[in-house]
Amino acid sequence: MPAAMPKPTRPPSSSADLNAAIERVTPDLLRLLEDGVPRSRAAIVAALADRHGKDEVKRALMRLAVTDRLAEHGGKFTLPQAEAPEAG
Repeated sequence: MPAAMPKPTRPPSSSADLNAAIERVTPDLLRLLEDGVPRSRAAIVAALADRHGKDEVKRALMRLAVTDRLAEHGGKFTLPQAEAPEAG
């Protein structure tokens, strides 16, 4: 298991800091959702709490949802389903 990342003690102070934090969280977040099980924000934050700060996870969830890299339905997040090709 990889070493735990230190949790930040203060919020990001710039856009670059925010983007860097989201980039650190994103791989773990996407890996967590690969199994296809829809999870609530609280469940995702709890699952990643040993590696990432709560606010970092929440920001990554928001960014991934608005860029359509995550789907949110009924307050639960999943990876978006690949659309079936149209029959010709």
